[in-house]
Amino acid sequence: MSPMDEQWREDIRRWLQTPQVRVHLMGIGGIGMAGLARLLAAKGQVVSGCDAGSPRTLNWLRAQGIAAVTGHNPAHVQDVDWAIFSPALQPGHPERAAAEKRGIPLYRRGQVLPVLAELWRTTIAVAGTHGKTTTSAMITHILRECGVDVSWCIGGELPPTGAPGGVGSADELVIEADESDGTLAYYRPAIAVITNIEFDHMEHFASPEDFLATFQVFAQQARTVIYSADDASTARVGAAVQGLSFGLAPGADFRGEDVEMTPDGARFTVQGIRVVLPLTGQHNVVNALGALAAATRGGIDLAAATATLQTFALPKRRFECAGDVRGIRVVADYAHHPTEIRALLAAAKQAGADRIWAVFQPHRYTRTLALGADFPPAFDQADGVILTPVYSASEPPLAGGTAEDLCKHFWRHGGAPVELAKNFADAAAFVSAHAQPGDWVLIIGAGDIEQLAPLLLQKLADSAH
Repeated sequence: MSPMDEQWREDIRRWLQTPQVRVHLMGIGGIGMAGLARLLAAKGQVVSGCDAGSPRTLNWLRAQGIAAVTGHNPAHVQDVDWAIFSPALQPGHPERAAAEKRGIPLYRRGQVLPVLAELWRTTIAVAGTHGKTTTSAMITHILRECGVDVSWCIGGELPPTGAPGGVGSADELVIEADESDGTLAYYRPAIAVITNIEFDHMEHFASPEDFLATFQVFAQQARTVIYSADDASTARVGAAVQGLSFGLAPGADFRGEDVEMTPDGARFTVQGIRVVLPLTGQHNVVNALGALAAATRGGIDLAAATATLQTFALPKRRFECAGDVRGIRVVADYAHHPTEIRALLAAAKQAGADRIWAVFQPHRYTRTLALGADFPPAFDQADGVILTPVYSASEPPLAGGTAEDLCKHFWRHGGAPVELAKNFADAAAFVSAHAQPGDWVLIIGAGDIEQLAPLLLQKLADSAH
């Protein structure tokens, strides 16, 4: 990069080193933005922010003493020194336009977090197409349970308080490094963890090669790289920088062996130590191996680290049981890529699901178009699929990328029966009319489909009378 390319980094450092400056976060209700806000406030910034939705996250921020308001208004930037915008915020957004007009320095979240992380002695940054939230949550849990009062900023709400970010007294920080907009290349962590690399975020990356190149830069800029040996692309990237490998593949440095899957979770052996993991799904065994490798590289004893996993609980919307009504279990999950959905259904079967109804909200028109034919096989273990309209994430509709287009892929595949729902109420009514005691309903997607869970539970309860 040229000196001009790096000027933004120096500018952000200067803002972070100036106490009591006023910073405004546009889209503060996003999980990643909320965690960032918490860290900024802890480092002496006067933080404000706004969001059009996300009431649960806004309430959490207010409880942390952060001025978070509902709705966007150009007046919000009137008295701020600098501002940060969410990757979901489009050019031309009224607050963003007002900041630009006023000459207020404006930065992407993915520019600020890498520089902010430099204020901690040791940063562990977790990246990957799948599993990064669970893996970073596991690392945070292991460190805290082993007496390291670590800070964290991840893409999920950690139990028991639902916090996406927190500040501890130790000089260690765990972050989830987002690959979606290319800013992954800005991180320079002490320890980089790469869970896997599978092409995604077609709205930003022109090709799989561009996507892979971002991870290569990320790996080259880390002092130590911990990578999955189970994924060919990740293994190439990690081996090129002489990293430490984990996984189930023969030859992995942290290899899981004698894996035993049960309805309650998994057991496996790593370096002679038997591990009890209260999570279903082979993918979570691999996530745990990555977390253990990172924790031990960070100075934690392996035996102590493995013992903490017995009490680990997944972040919200990661295989989250929303409730049981009429003998029907409702589970919410953030999966939105075919690989994640396939792993989710396998985990549900392992946990004892017999018949599975999968309600899926496709996420982004670009992803639905690019991966349309890959989605139906991922649902092969479902007994019925209900598709809701696409969650646009601010994208304009795209020919070939709608729920109707995806439904045609299901018809051609010939797997589970598929239904199109006009909205969440329509989906709840269909499931309530067809689900039987013993069935599982999986509510799947990264958009606002989490709103369906309480709606469905109420519909099931009403129909029981």
